[in-house]
Amino acid sequence: MMLDTNVVIELLSGSETSGFYDRIARFKAKRDLFINEIIFAELSGRYRSWQDIAKVVDYAGLKVARLSLSHCHLAGVAFSAYRRDGGTRTTMLPDFLIGAHAAGEGWPLVTRDRRGFSKYFPEVELVDPMKVPND
Repeated sequence: MMLDTNVVIELLSGSETSGFYDRIARFKAKRDLFINEIIFAELSGRYRSWQDIAKVVDYAGLKVARLSLSHCHLAGVAFSAYRRDGGTRTTMLPDFLIGAHAAGEGWPLVTRDRRGFSKYFPEVELVDPMKVPND
């Protein structure tokens, strides 16, 4: 299961939002939780060094999975579709690499931003951590 950057930021922020940590803990009890180097990079502005980020990610029990060339290709194909659909960004958005990685691995993606992922990666199960019932 991959955690999107917005979920990791909330996880690491320490601000409890209505059962958020319990939900993440339940996900973690069932399977490994991953980020990739794109998410790692998006976290970088919040830390002084890459080692600091690595320590925090490790402490949170997250694993870093590397993008493969097939993931990168899938991201490029999705980005091309976005451009054909009238998308205005001319450089690849990080979400395409994150979505492609989740799609390529067959992982659900825990995110609070479902819009682009659902359109360009319909095969990815999107999980909103705030809409998962508390059992």
